[in-house]
Amino acid sequence: MWSPWVKPVLFAEIQQVGESVIAEDIVLESRDSYSVGFRQDTAVIVDLPGAESLKAGYVLANEGHRPVPLYNTTSGTGQRLLVSEDVVINVTDLVLRLALMPPKFVVAAIERSGPPAFLLDRRRLKGGPAPGTYDNRWMVFPQDFPSANFLKSRGIKQAVVLQDGGTQPEDDLRHVLLRWQEAAIRILVKDTTSWSGPTPIEVRRPSRFRWAIYRALAIMGLRRSSAGGFGAVVPLPGQGGIFG
Repeated sequence: MWSPWVKPVLFAEIQQVGESVIAEDIVLESRDSYSVGFRQDTAVIVDLPGAESLKAGYVLANEGHRPVPLYNTTSGTGQRLLVSEDVVINVTDLVLRLALMPPKFVVAAIERSGPPAFLLDRRRLKGGPAPGTYDNRWMVFPQDFPSANFLKSRGIKQAVVLQDGGTQPEDDLRHVLLRWQEAAIRILVKDTTSWSGPTPIEVRRPSRFRWAIYRALAIMGLRRSSAGGFGAVVPLPGQGGIFG
């Protein structure tokens, strides 16, 4: 049901991870701060940094949610995969966890028909690219998520944003959530740094909300990958060009 929204670009990096690579922390851990209290009418958006979002996805999947990875970025060439110095956002942690997920967990997650848990990397717009570096910053748009009408047709009445601090979600995510809120889907935030449960919020109106040219303006300064998603080398002075 939720597969059409999965972003495949980071999965393509998995083949670059050799069998000799050993991940340090791939256990399916239990962590109370990742739990939102499972309800069939509740979607979750996990907006946590790096591999932490995938860890939370494991916990939510074990509770009954269907993980939907939305990592719309690349790491560049295979040589860059395990090098962080020349990449704006080092996604090695995510690629390793995706590559080394237990097969039984993957099968169970795919077959699960529960409400979605959309997985994001909160680092997606962090950092500043320099000439010669691989700029793989990215962002989300309303088109990356199901519409409010689709969610409601599947029995979803509320959405919980799982994030590490703050009461308002990131600006790009608010473009999604405010549309849901306007369609009478209740929005809550769960802070993983606190022991408190999800708290209802009123989503603040983000800049350029519902502008016809919002997407075009928003991706100015970001670099699209020719393989899909975001990511390309920042040209050296005099080289020009933005596409990888």
